[in-house]
Amino acid sequence: MTDDQTRPIETPQPGDQPAPAAAPVESEPVAGAPSTMDTIMAGSTGPAASSGGRLRWIVALGVAALAVVVAIGAILALGSRPTPEALTYIPGDVVAVAEVRLDLPGDQMEKLGKLLAHFPGFLDQATLTDKIDEALSRLVSSSGFGGVDYRTDIKPWLSGPAFIGVGAPGAGATGATSLSGVVISATTTGTVSCAAPFKDLTVTHETYRNLDLSLAGDSACVIDGHQALIGDAQSVRNALDAHAGGTGIDRSDQYRTARAALQGDQLATAYLDSHVFSSILPSTSGTPGASGTPGLDAFAALGGAIPGWSMTGVRAEDDALVLDTITGPAPASSAGASAGPSMLPLPAAHPSVIAPMAPADTILFVEDQGTGVSLQNLLTRLRTVPELSAPLQMLDGIGGGAELVGWIEDVGVAVSVHGTTPDGAVFLVAKDDAAAADRVKTIGGFLALAGLGGQGIEVHDSTIDGVAVTTVTITDLSQLVPPGSLPGGEQVPATGPISFSIAAHGRALVLTTGEAAMTAVLNVKAGESLVDQPRYKQALTRALASSRFSLFADVRAGATLVEALAPPDALAQWQSSVKPYVDPIESLLISGSTDASSGRSRFVITVSQPTQ
Repeated sequence: MTDDQTRPIETPQPGDQPAPAAAPVESEPVAGAPSTMDTIMAGSTGPAASSGGRLRWIVALGVAALAVVVAIGAILALGSRPTPEALTYIPGDVVAVAEVRLDLPGDQMEKLGKLLAHFPGFLDQATLTDKIDEALSRLVSSSGFGGVDYRTDIKPWLSGPAFIGVGAPGAGATGATSLSGVVISATTTGTVSCAAPFKDLTVTHETYRNLDLSLAGDSACVIDGHQALIGDAQSVRNALDAHAGGTGIDRSDQYRTARAALQGDQLATAYLDSHVFSSILPSTSGTPGASGTPGLDAFAALGGAIPGWSMTGVRAEDDALVLDTITGPAPASSAGASAGPSMLPLPAAHPSVIAPMAPADTILFVEDQGTGVSLQNLLTRLRTVPELSAPLQMLDGIGGGAELVGWIEDVGVAVSVHGTTPDGAVFLVAKDDAAAADRVKTIGGFLALAGLGGQGIEVHDSTIDGVAVTTVTITDLSQLVPPGSLPGGEQVPATGPISFSIAAHGRALVLTTGEAAMTAVLNVKAGESLVDQPRYKQALTRALASSRFSLFADVRAGATLVEALAPPDALAQWQSSVKPYVDPIESLLISGSTDASSGRSRFVITVSQPTQ
């Protein structure tokens, strides 16, 4: 890049300037202004529109938390340190809770600075705070919150820990408001008041727990020292009750367990109480959380028992942004509940068998271990759904799930790009070489019969690097689907030739997009595969230990492909506005693991200084 990385942060559109700061104007309320949040958020025209713009920044407090995560890796934090006072105002029965914190805790200021230093405009660490404020100011300005300035209107309300609690329906106001069931508990600078967010609205006052509660329609605001609460009126009252009565989420053993599961200082967190969430789902069967709807029941069967909770945290490292999600065990079955179907145990996680077979230029690699067992367990759960039980019994005639998928141990997908043509390979790992060869032989027999039957299918055998390969070419996919066989009279469009190849390669059954892709796989030598590439090895250092699932994307190679495929006008826009911020990103890695009591997943974006 030729950009001067010490200059102030730029927006994607060169020459754009940040909106001028709009300092809040403290004047007396005007009677007759809209009395509900809905009217304001609707953006009505005329005099009411101005008051609507002023009040929108209340919602922007919550929006800012999500926007930061998307824009610069988040300026949110949930420290694993002493419980913040703001958390004591969040009722213990909320469905979800997240924290917003701009005073980055522990080592996160230093690590976020080093991470952002890889990107244009953030090299000078001495001005990091100002540059972050500038980025957030531009973000809020571009989000449509008219008249709202981040530095003057939002930042004073986020001077320390700030929590957003989302209650179950009915927990907040009975009216239809934008903040119904939501309360924001913000640690402020101590200089804010409820006059600014309710500017130009008809405000009434109520004394609640010896505090002055400002009310504007269904919305409420109260200041308790440095703590400010904003939300619908009943949710704000509930928050004050929780603080006074010691019934906040900070007293929840489940929440404390979830919070402690995140190691180290965080840049973003979100907690979900799955039990509370499932209990409020529509029920037609008389059981809370049971839908009584076949489609929903089948969907529930896909995932098995729902974990009791989930906690997600984002943290910055010197050269990576790391997002961890942890789920707790499923709640114990109630007394008298029938036991679920018996499940097969998942095999132990192990070093990848597939990655050493993937070509060195693989830009996307996905692997799942224990796939055959997982699929058999899925079929077992689906059989518990009455509407699916009978159709699935047809599998018994061919040996059931064990014969269909039980031979599969792991599954992987590798995608490479040669020029602008993508090549893909699917790997199905069997127990041993003989089992893989036997499956290929069986499938090859079916393909040979299909070729003899004509119907636009051509089959031929070849040998690549000493391995027998069968290649199938479908001259036109539309010829395989007779007219009128699809619902609504739809027809498959003409496709032209489509080819795929199949072979047994060690323990793996390999299916590729033609002979060229198969040649690339079979020609992989020791020391020259994906596992030997520095970018992949670097990403893998942050994968979860004993991960069963992994996804690796080579972002640098993907960006090169975008440049090769983009039309000239889009390429110019890409190079001037997007590429400088994509260049530092090396790779993306997702990994997941499970054990008897919890599940974990990790999402890692690795960065480095791009090569000039």
